[in-house]
Amino acid sequence: MKSGMEMSARIVIVAVSLVFTTGCQQEKSPPSKPAQVQYMNYDAEIKFQDEVTPQETTADDLTTLTFTDKDGNSVALKDFLGEKNLILVITRGYGGSDDYGGSICPYCSTQVSRLISSYSKLKELNSEVVVIYPLQKSDDGRIVEEFVKRAVGTLPDSQKQVPFPLLLDVELKAVDALGIRKDLSKPATYIFDTQGKLRFTYVGNSLADRPSVKALVEQLSLINAGSKS
Repeated sequence: MKSGMEMSARIVIVAVSLVFTTGCQQEKSPPSKPAQVQYMNYDAEIKFQDEVTPQETTADDLTTLTFTDKDGNSVALKDFLGEKNLILVITRGYGGSDDYGGSICPYCSTQVSRLISSYSKLKELNSEVVVIYPLQKSDDGRIVEEFVKRAVGTLPDSQKQVPFPLLLDVELKAVDALGIRKDLSKPATYIFDTQGKLRFTYVGNSLADRPSVKALVEQLSLINAGSKS
């Protein structure tokens, strides 16, 4: 009789243990959909800098920089210079390994999203945009597709396509040439005038330290006013 009671007690203990363990596993593995909603809400809370002061660049000659398009072709920065003002935006990029967390920076996708939604306003200021996405490894190009999905995710259907060039900096060669490496890249923005002269440099000290669209519009207005005088 005592043996039977001990056996029943063991069964109850095992059953309770299984229920407790299963519940912990569910708590550690939340569904992906709420995480995606949280990401989108987080984008709306991101604030960039409306007040920025131009900085000095340490690079010798930015016009010699080259990048790579999605098909693996080499693209020279100088090919975009000389007709319109050029806004060159370098995002933090994707490390492509566990060393860097292997994640897409929400500040980068939000920045590009806002450039897309404000593209018509920037074009009115006789400007083009080129966005650079640094990659640690050459075979991580597939990550760019996910990055674009994040960038256009909250935009209306009419803005689901990136209207400006999105190029790659494979193995962070341009990042190193610019002296802006920090794990991957510090977020950086450069503006060239219609003569191809560098007129504005801003390298952020943190992920959120980037010029807002409002700040870019103000800088472009100053550059355009100076070119007319």
